[in-house]
Amino acid sequence: MEKHFLFTQERLRKLPVPASGRVEYFDTKQQKLRLRVTSTGAISFAVVKRVDEKLRRVTIGKWPEVSIAKAREDAIKILDEIRKGNDPVAEKRKKKLASTSLGDVLQQYLQERDLKPNTVESYRYKLKLGFSDWLSVSVSKISEDMVLKRHKELTKRGKTTANTTFRVLRLTLNYAQAIGMIERNPTEILSKARLWHKNKRKDRLIPSNKLKDWHVAVESIENRQATVYLLMLLYMGYRSSEALTLKWENVDLVQKVITVHDTKNRSSHTLPISRLIHQHLRLLSTTNKDSEWVFPNLRGDGPMSIPNKPIKAVIKASGCEFSPHDCRRTFATIAEAVNLPLTMIKRLMNHVTTNDVTGGYIHTEEDTLRKALSKVESYIQAQVSL
Repeated sequence: MEKHFLFTQERLRKLPVPASGRVEYFDTKQQKLRLRVTSTGAISFAVVKRVDEKLRRVTIGKWPEVSIAKAREDAIKILDEIRKGNDPVAEKRKKKLASTSLGDVLQQYLQERDLKPNTVESYRYKLKLGFSDWLSVSVSKISEDMVLKRHKELTKRGKTTANTTFRVLRLTLNYAQAIGMIERNPTEILSKARLWHKNKRKDRLIPSNKLKDWHVAVESIENRQATVYLLMLLYMGYRSSEALTLKWENVDLVQKVITVHDTKNRSSHTLPISRLIHQHLRLLSTTNKDSEWVFPNLRGDGPMSIPNKPIKAVIKASGCEFSPHDCRRTFATIAEAVNLPLTMIKRLMNHVTTNDVTGGYIHTEEDTLRKALSKVESYIQAQVSL
């Protein structure tokens, strides 16, 4: 069949469907306009032009949704853009990307990043908390004025809320900018206008003159799991989540070491078990021997959640307000008080040291770690014995 002819409605309706593959036809009125017919019966217009010795193909649309007259008109515009040095394909892709909704951008970002489940849920929650009505809005439609107005609204609900929700929005739009969905991130206006709220770093800890009362109260609560959990945070500096999700397979009571896998900084963290904690874990291993978790949920599957009731009981009995993270902060403060070097404190608390050139060369031996933890334990026990 003739491949070059004047495109008309009648001629296009009579075009045969190929048994396989595809066939292309050429319009004699607009010579760069082509028509492709596939074995599925799809018929589509495209412009094909050689640029820098390479054929460039720009799809216009399907017939009959796109008329022949419209296809010729669009072909002239596309050819004009190519002559100007513009890339119609890139522009088309950019427009398509720009129409992606905020919610879909976050989903794409989360799929491409290797993030912990808790982090994924946190990002989703915070974006929904601050921008639930924006989730279906195209990222290209989010303006600086929208950002400023919403920031003012969220600040009324709380400065921390404003900061945390906008940080998630910022990283989502940074991703959109990086892959070409938007030219610039509208949240940049917050930095330019200096509207980010200063976070007050928490510094609460268990003071030395309250350590004895706190310790006695922790040892006195009926929930033995809660007792061991709180003491482990204080004596070994663990994060709350690291302690709560600890499994017996990672506790070696013979060698007296614990290895926490996949921690916050995505590394494994091995620590010697302090003397007092070892005693408590040995007793706990007999009562919880049928569970994979060191601190199992006694009312269901999985690990124990933060024991809020026992914590409130300790606060009431000791007169010392604290949170689980305050125990970790107290551990760090005591480590400094017993003159442990900063690199050692970072190692004990599993803080990243790769940005510290010297720290990156230091690989601390188990015996050195055990001696360091012993100094912390001795300090606490001295306060408790007063």
